[in-house]
Amino acid sequence: MLRMKRYRKKEMPSKPEKRPKTEAKTSKVTTKSQGQDSEEEGMFQIGKMRYVRVSCFKGKVLVDIREFYIDKEGDTKPGRKGIALSAEQWNHLKEIIPDIDAAIKKF
Repeated sequence: MLRMKRYRKKEMPSKPEKRPKTEAKTSKVTTKSQGQDSEEEGMFQIGKMRYVRVSCFKGKVLVDIREFYIDKEGDTKPGRKGIALSAEQWNHLKEIIPDIDAAIKKF
């Protein structure tokens, strides 16, 4: 028969309390109200820290839908969560939006 040792739980030092959130720092990304475009930046806000932007990379037009974050210096930077669609993929997405809307209504 196999014997298993019993281990005592070591008391862990208590974690320091989290600091309460302070006022959000102003970011360098300036946008108009939600859903409206900010032509000078080429970014369109679709959520709290989510934006759609149109850019060109290696000669190809991309529609980038991405979460942004504010770094330690207070600058707004693109995060890892997101997707960059080619113009072809963007057009296909626009074509199937009625099907997506229908699927959403089923829930």
